[in-house]
Amino acid sequence: MKIVLVTWLSTGNYGTGLQSYALHKKLQEMGYDVCILPFFALSDFTLTAKIKKVVRYYPKYYAKLFLKRLFFENKSQRKLREFNNSNYNIRLIKTQAQYEELLKESDVFIAGSDQIWNCYHSFNPFYFLSFAGDKKRIAYASSIGTSDFPEEKKDQIKYLLSKFSHIGVREETAVKAVKDLICEVDVRQVADPTFLLDDKHWRNFACKATLEFDLPEKYILCYFVSNESYTIEQLETIKQKLGISNVIVIPAKENEKISIPETFIYPDAGPHEFVYILSHATCVCTDSFHATTISINMQKDFIEFKRFKDENRQSQNSRIYDLLEHYNLTARLYDSQEASLYNPINYTEITDIVERDRKDCIAYLQNSITG
Repeated sequence: MKIVLVTWLSTGNYGTGLQSYALHKKLQEMGYDVCILPFFALSDFTLTAKIKKVVRYYPKYYAKLFLKRLFFENKSQRKLREFNNSNYNIRLIKTQAQYEELLKESDVFIAGSDQIWNCYHSFNPFYFLSFAGDKKRIAYASSIGTSDFPEEKKDQIKYLLSKFSHIGVREETAVKAVKDLICEVDVRQVADPTFLLDDKHWRNFACKATLEFDLPEKYILCYFVSNESYTIEQLETIKQKLGISNVIVIPAKENEKISIPETFIYPDAGPHEFVYILSHATCVCTDSFHATTISINMQKDFIEFKRFKDENRQSQNSRIYDLLEHYNLTARLYDSQEASLYNPINYTEITDIVERDRKDCIAYLQNSITG
């Protein structure tokens, strides 16, 4: 069977890259012929649109791309580009004929994970598979990021979701949001794609890293997507509680200028280096959803920071709360005031839940595709 996967390819966010890699890889391991489909618009296929692109867009785009790679591409960007080129079967659609061939050849379209359905951030019908014609549509761990959909988009979203045969969303809060719109479709919560691959896979993945420095014996890894002023003070408390002075900071794309005193900033990590450094850390401090999922999957001690204020309507904290509650890890929130925050995590029961989730979610994928 030929499967077309629609999700975001990473342009610098490690979590985005790891989730898309994981789902693409698992579908291949299940024996499917998989391609990942970057965004295209049907309106781009008109002659007028093509002429406008050639005249206004392409010369500037390719000149900028050439100069960027020649003079401005840093090590992290180069590693990411090489990672994307070597790990995905990417199918580009640039013409009406290519689009029609895609529909003719493909059996199932899958809306993948990450916040592709976060319509407060951006509403794009493409990520609801609006272009898929009469082909089978399913969703795996598609996330809305927040607790609901914008009121002004609900009618359009309801219409698009009604065309799915199975909808797996990443957060429990998203199940209610989808069911409030449509009850005729099978809707359930499923694990993030990074959980589809086991700890052994991620450790083999990490072995492909190329580090430009030696790791200390004990260190804290910091990966913060937000840039909150209180982070430095909180990190200092954690260092004292754990008795660890070495701190490695991997800057997030959204927080490239992060500066924390007395830490080693490592801006050159690609996906492999990110997982390698995380897997060897004594403790991971993060506000990132996917840094947390990888930490849980690899049985790492971690401390969770809040990325948003809870009263913010566009807060994405709900996805973190759902994740931690599911694995009985709510005590790992920095502001939980739990005495066990700095103790090693007992992963015995948690690993059992992870393995059960993995088995159930692979079965969901298989049944949704073939059923």
